[in-house]
Amino acid sequence: MLNEHDQDLLLRCCRLGHEVTFGYCRQETGGKPCRLILDCWWEQFDVRSFLQAHLPEADMAQVERASASPPPAKVLSLVEMIQQAKDRLKRNP
Repeated sequence: MLNEHDQDLLLRCCRLGHEVTFGYCRQETGGKPCRLILDCWWEQFDVRSFLQAHLPEADMAQVERASASPPPAKVLSLVEMIQQAKDRLKRNP
């Protein structure tokens, strides 16, 4: 079941600095998993196998690539988040 771990709690998210649920991490990036999901959750349960069982192959490949790549530049991340917020506001006035 896709949401079986959604209420599991991670005590400290290294991106946000506070506790988050797996459900948040699983859908953090526009409905897609956070790029750090494999690094953060591997001690809680076999997150790689869980995601492989529930994600399309292309989405899982994207998770693997994101996990292996260096983080984006901070300024670029901020610009992308601002654009995402603007897009959300346009869709939901």
